[in-house]
Amino acid sequence: MPNHTTRVYEGMLEMLSGEENPTPIVRLNRVVPHTQAKIYAKLEWYNPFGSVKDRVAHNLLRDADEKGLLGEGQQLVEPTSGNTGMGLAMLANARGYELTTPLSKQIPAEKRVMLNFFGSHVEELDDDL
Repeated sequence: MPNHTTRVYEGMLEMLSGEENPTPIVRLNRVVPHTQAKIYAKLEWYNPFGSVKDRVAHNLLRDADEKGLLGEGQQLVEPTSGNTGMGLAMLANARGYELTTPLSKQIPAEKRVMLNFFGSHVEELDDDL
């Protein structure tokens, strides 16, 4: 069981936000000139991979697991190079699922490299498809 008080974790998945580990919120006292309103910012970079989309990816996998849709040898496919794709690549890798990300050849090389680095099989597609 993770200890969220010390914020020392045995693995990335323990950092996922939830009831026991909410994403931190901080009041912005000097950044916003409005004295009649209290303004807060949610610190999404505390998510395991630095994006609010980590939560989306986690919930997609959790929901599929709970419904019995994922099993050994199951192949996941996510046609994106954005934060959802990155989060899903990292979480699928951490949970032992294979992920394929079909992408246009027009997607910048650094995004394709990062998806590969995070464990996704990048399938490059021609734009005329």
